[in-house]
Amino acid sequence: MLSSEPITDENVRQYAIQRLAKLLRHPDDLVYKADDVRRKLAQEKLLIDAQLNTDVRRQFDDVQEGLEMLYSTKGQIDRVKTDMQKVDQLCNRAQSYLTNFDRIQKISVANRNFVRTDEFYRQFSEFHEQYVYVREMLADAKANFEQGDFNLLRLHYFLYKLEDFRSRAMGFSGVNDADSEQTLAQMFGGLDGLVLEFEKFLWHVAGGIYDLALRNRANVIVQLLKVIEAEEAADRAQEREVEGAVLMRRQSLVGGARRPSMASSVMARGPKKERKVKHYRQKLLDLLRQFVAGRVTEFFKQEAKGLDGVEEVTGFVIDELTFVAEAVAPAFPPSYFVFDFFVNEYHQAVVKNTNELVAGDLEGGAILTLLRWVREYHSALRKQLSIPKDQLKPALLEGREDQLAQEYLDIAVSKIREWITNLMRSETSTFTGRQDAPSMGEDGLYVTGGSVYLFEIVNQNIDLVIDAQRAKLLCDLMSECNKVFQDIGKQWRDLLEAEKVKQIETPESVAEGLVDYTMALANEQIRSVVQAETIRDEMGDRLSRSHQERFKAELSQSMDIFMNIAESATQTLADIVFSDLRPITAALYTAEWYQEDLLQPVIETLKDYCQDFQDHLDKYLYKRLMQDLLSRFALSYVDAASGKVKFRKGKSSEKLNLELHRATKFFKEHMDSGAVTETLSIVRILISLVDSTPTMIFLEFFSVKKQYPDLPLALVEDILAKRDDLDKQQLKGILESLRQKSKGETGSSLAKQRTLFSKLKNYPPLGSVSKGRFL
Repeated sequence: MLSSEPITDENVRQYAIQRLAKLLRHPDDLVYKADDVRRKLAQEKLLIDAQLNTDVRRQFDDVQEGLEMLYSTKGQIDRVKTDMQKVDQLCNRAQSYLTNFDRIQKISVANRNFVRTDEFYRQFSEFHEQYVYVREMLADAKANFEQGDFNLLRLHYFLYKLEDFRSRAMGFSGVNDADSEQTLAQMFGGLDGLVLEFEKFLWHVAGGIYDLALRNRANVIVQLLKVIEAEEAADRAQEREVEGAVLMRRQSLVGGARRPSMASSVMARGPKKERKVKHYRQKLLDLLRQFVAGRVTEFFKQEAKGLDGVEEVTGFVIDELTFVAEAVAPAFPPSYFVFDFFVNEYHQAVVKNTNELVAGDLEGGAILTLLRWVREYHSALRKQLSIPKDQLKPALLEGREDQLAQEYLDIAVSKIREWITNLMRSETSTFTGRQDAPSMGEDGLYVTGGSVYLFEIVNQNIDLVIDAQRAKLLCDLMSECNKVFQDIGKQWRDLLEAEKVKQIETPESVAEGLVDYTMALANEQIRSVVQAETIRDEMGDRLSRSHQERFKAELSQSMDIFMNIAESATQTLADIVFSDLRPITAALYTAEWYQEDLLQPVIETLKDYCQDFQDHLDKYLYKRLMQDLLSRFALSYVDAASGKVKFRKGKSSEKLNLELHRATKFFKEHMDSGAVTETLSIVRILISLVDSTPTMIFLEFFSVKKQYPDLPLALVEDILAKRDDLDKQQLKGILESLRQKSKGETGSSLAKQRTLFSKLKNYPPLGSVSKGRFL
């Protein structure tokens, strides 16, 4: 491929990279060949440096010699100037010796004019014959155009001679000889038409440059360019003559009739009528510009057919420019920089047609197709033709990539929000109506199916953006999706709260199945988390490092949003369960509790619920829910101490130990035994505070305080105040000791060590009640 691209630092850098790529083809070459390559390049550098030093020294010598010659030339010019002055003096002196000098001069001019007149007469006589010959030659060229059997140079040569003769003839006629001018005008009247026919044929040939190159008729292209160069030379000569005539008029105004010989010499050469400047080179470039624009426009309309096939434009441009470099550019002189010209014209034509395509409203998919094509267009031109992006002016889409990306983002987010709004409307309607049981997956878990449709919508847009290779846009898209997901989360949380309140307060007015649908909703969020995690892991690795971190962070945020919805659902399930157990937990430590077995209905209720949870709830959520239920169960025993209850010495601890044993056995059937033991330890602490002797309470309290720093003092005061074995004096002394020892423990110092005691509803998580509460 030929290229007239000038050598720049970028070219040198690209060459160096290509050479290193040839020398180091495999990763192992960095280990085994790097040192050899480094030594070889160092030796080459030494040789080049030595050669450059020699060349620089030679250049300095040449400059020194040139300066010396310039210095000596000054003296020679001065001597020539002196000699010319002497010659001028001798000429002036000689004219005084020749008495008939003016007559001799006129005779000489007359003789030259006779010779030119004879030559003009001969050409005048042969003009018609030459005119017919050129016309026939042009007719033959037109007839043999397809075969390429014609000679533009010969045709132009004879036609140019006819034009030159006409110009001289019209100049000889004189401005005052109207009859001669009329006669000559009639004689040369057909020549203008012949010139126009020739130019029409010439541009017809120029318009078929690609066809000529395909048929290996580069000689015709060369002839065309030689004709254009000849006319350009004639144009420059005409411009010089015009400038010379202007200069002569100015000199004549300044010097008067000082040099009559100048005018005589002009007359002797024969004046010419001013030639019309043709600007063939510019016309050729304009023709090629229109030709390229037409080919690109036709491709956009016939092959690309709008944005649907815009990606095919890249291959078309590369094929066209490759053909230009290999078949057309070699026929042009280097001064045309023809490859750069074609690159510029093809690019400008592509820009023009692209701008027309994007002038109207675009759909999101069309915008992404366009953005992907723009990236591939520049990349392909750089890789296959070594055309840098900076060379292509104006920029494709004229720098509107970011604007179009934002337009796509707005369209995509609007569509996603619209689709998800419709999906949510359907999902919430089904959730609140609960006319049928929720759908069940293959693993027996309740599902709603919403995550499938949700991520089908999201994945469609992600795939489009990934194909468009717009990593930043992908991150922006996920950021906007997260905003939509957050709105979804808020809607679900509000709906769960509203349905839960109705279920608890007016169960007769709501549809059945809230627990099942809540499990289905929670399971669906886990499915959403799995799909988001899959996208994060699969798509994240396809992005550049600069965008991987942000993309993965956005997907992690999506997962957190879905997990928050799932946790809200499991909390709703726990709230519903304990709303059913509220009458029983409210009776703890009351007379009824001492007389009856209230734990059995609690366990039976939990069994029913937990069996459903185990069968139809995701395993991870089931474990989280069981932990929540266990914590609430333990906390209910502690929170109950705030009611109007009484702890009976021996009897309370005995019954508490029995119920703790039964509860532990039940929960261990559904959970890890270690977690059960650890969570129910707060009930054991309650038993120890209820059962401790007055002398051991102080030690017991601070022993527990070490493990549970957030143990509320108010809770301990409540338990001790409601023990029936402590009189007021004992209670007062114990409480004073505990308060004195607990001074200095503030919320800020204990907040770092929160335990289950911090979740108590009836006691502040930190601090203590005021003095005198029980006394």
